[in-house]
This record gives sequence, structure tokens and C-alpha cells, in this order.
Amino acid sequence: MNKSIGAQSATDPVDPVHTSALRKITRRVMPILVLGYFISYLDRINISFAKFGLEESFGMSATAYGFAAGIFFLGYILFEVPSSIMMRRYGARFWLTRIMVTWGLVAAAMAFAPGPNWIYALRFLLGVAEAGFFPGVILYLTQWFPNKQRTKAIATLMMSIPIASVLGGPVNGFILDTFDGVLGIDGWRWLFLLGGLPAILIGGIFYLVVVDSPDKAKWLTPAERTSLMRTLAAEELERSAGAPQGHGAMFKDKRVLGLALVYFLILSGAYPLTYWLPTIVADVGGAMSGLHLGLLSAIPFAFAALAMYIVGRRIRSEGSPVPVVVTLVVAGLAFIVTAVSLDLPLIAMVTVTVATMAAQTAKPLFWSLPTAYLSGAAAASGIALINSLGNAAGFASPYAFGWIKDATDGNNAAPMLVMIAASLLAIVIIAALYWRPRRTKLHHTTKASECTPA
Repeated sequence: MNKSIGAQSATDPVDPVHTSALRKITRRVMPILVLGYFISYLDRINISFAKFGLEESFGMSATAYGFAAGIFFLGYILFEVPSSIMMRRYGARFWLTRIMVTWGLVAAAMAFAPGPNWIYALRFLLGVAEAGFFPGVILYLTQWFPNKQRTKAIATLMMSIPIASVLGGPVNGFILDTFDGVLGIDGWRWLFLLGGLPAILIGGIFYLVVVDSPDKAKWLTPAERTSLMRTLAAEELERSAGAPQGHGAMFKDKRVLGLALVYFLILSGAYPLTYWLPTIVADVGGAMSGLHLGLLSAIPFAFAALAMYIVGRRIRSEGSPVPVVVTLVVAGLAFIVTAVSLDLPLIAMVTVTVATMAAQTAKPLFWSLPTAYLSGAAAASGIALINSLGNAAGFASPYAFGWIKDATDGNNAAPMLVMIAASLLAIVIIAALYWRPRRTKLHHTTKASECTPA
């Protein structure tokens, strides 16, 4: 569908009023969102460093640890869509604050778990508490950033993932080395306690500084509000013409379900790196301290943050699948090389870094696809559905990685088939969703023109 004239003029990048509005939004809105997402991801992944303490305290096997890491996503998936619908009803300011405070309380409570069953239960409740945060933030960004600037905003937000891994590695390693035994508390318990408390603090700050939509932003001038709202309204009208209408229609939409499957596969390639990278690094590098393990584990994610920053500012795809396909090709190839070079530490470290860069960068590029398609009520539930079904990978892929590792007597190469297959299948499904329909439409158009009398 062609863009309306109003949408074109409103999104003109040389419009100084529009540019000024976007600059203010970036300064005012993005920092607190990035910080909140950073804390949420840190609270998800600190269990990867607690793994060694859980093994010692509770005798957890690799399969049991994979289950503990992944059960978070069962709670997350079950409550994702309802939570997003509630945010649409009560507003981002109230609902996102509620999410942050409750997940902080649950994350801190894991420090007092007396056994593995409590770890499983609290990880599940952590998923319940956090459900709706990421799709809520994505939906919130669609209410502030037009199409052309949204990929950059989402990439900035999702840089929190590798940054959390970069900073989380050394910080968690430092906590393990320094706090172990303080007040008679094991180091892995300090990881959870010190990880959960900041979320409660950030939740309070979030409530004080965030407003629900641009029309309520007193720090925008009337001209800036008018320019931005005109742009966003024109794009919303354009999306609504071809998008599913209402919450129910979204569950039947083939593209929404297809995108959910694509996101599941993208995350299947990314999550095992998050939860198993310290283990892989320890196996490849040999004996080392917790701090050294954290520093080495941070290297791939540091490069991933840089890649996301650069790519997010160069891509102006407005819904094109090409950038995400390119990153998936690179990720798949890098995973293959990593799997066959684990006995060569330097090569393995380089290739796993490339794989991490590509797998992490694929995620913000992916979100340009559903946000350019969904609108209205379906945007809230559609984004939540894609994210929740996609995040089933957070349970399935770490668990599958651990199961294959146990079944192959601790081999780290065989489980990488999970990431390789996921990257390749995601490419196939994207091609079916975006390029096959286009070729079919072109074929029908050509046949129709041939049948038209001269």
C-alpha cells in the first residue's frame, strides 16, 4: 500500500520541529526504558553464574539446571498476553512500574530458596511477574517513534541484552568471589539478592518520570506534539488497513503466527549462548576464577552491543526482512564453525563472538517486521503473542542444550545443532512469509495481463 501524502510530509526528516521532538523523546524516554530492560535481563541471566553454586548446594545436573533456567519462560508465556492487555487498559506508567517492582521482589526472594524445587517455583514466578514488560515497552515505543526511527529505538533498547551480559559477567564474577560466605550466605545467593533490589528502585523512578503518550508530555512544545501525533496517526491508519482487527483476529492471522515462529527460532539461537556461554568458556579455557570467567564470557556480548549500535543506526528498512535474514545467515555459519573448533580455543572464541553478534543483532531487526504490520488493539496482543510464543525458546532451547549435553557425556559441540538448525529454519520461514507471497502475486498479475484483451 502506498503511503499517504500526509504521512510523507509528517515524517520528513528535514522538518526541524519533528526532528526536535524526536531528539527530546530520545533523551527523556529511552534512558529509563533501557535501564529497566537492562535490569530485567540481568535478573534473567544471573542464574547462569549461580549454576556452579546450585550444583554444589543442591546437586543439580545439567538437565535440572536447564529446566531451572527455562521454567521462567513458562510463567512468562502464560501471562504475557493478559499482562499486555492490562497495560493497554491501565497505561504504561502504572503497569510497567508494577511489573518491575514485583519481579524485583521475586528475584531477591530466590536468595532464600532452601532447595531446587523452590528455585523452580521462584523462577516460574519471576516469569509471571515480568510477563508483559518487553512487549509493553515495544508497544510503548510505537506510540512515540515513527516507522523510520523505530528500528533505531528498538536496537537501542535491545542493546541492554549484550550490555547486561558484558557488565553482568564481571559483576557476577566479582560477587561470587567477594561475597561468598559474607554473613554466612553463599555467593550464588548474593547474586539473586543484589540482582533483585535494583528493579524495585528503578520501578519507583520509572513511575515518577514516565508519561503514557506524547500528548501528555509537557516537555514537548505544542508544535512538536502536533507534528509527532500527526505522523503517528497517519502510520496507524495505514497499518490498520491491512492488519488484523481486535484481539481475537490476531490469533488467527497467519503472518502473526508465522512471525511468532520466526522469533521462537531466533531466540532458540540466542538463549543457549546466554545461559551456557560461561560453561562453554570454562570448558574451552580451563580452570579460572569467577572474575576471569565473567570477563571472558563478556567479550562476545561486548562486540554484540557494538554491532547492534552500528546496525541499528544504519538500517532504515521500515519492515524489510532482508537485514534479519543476513544476520541469521552469519549466525548459522558462525555456529557451525564454532561447533567444529572447540578444541582450538582462539578460533572458538572468535567464532562464538561472531555468532553472538549476529544472533543478538537479529532480534531488534526482527521487531521492525511486526511493528510495521500490527495496529490498534491487535498491536498490544499481537506483539505480546509473538513475544510470548517466541520466548518459549527460552525454555526449550536451554533445556534441549542441557539434555543433549548430558546425553553426549558433556560434549559442547553436539548441542550447538540447536542453534544451527534454528537459524536455518528461521530463514526458510521468513522467505515463505515475505518472498513467496510476493512472487505469487507477481505471477497472478502477469497472468491477468496476458488474459486481458488488447
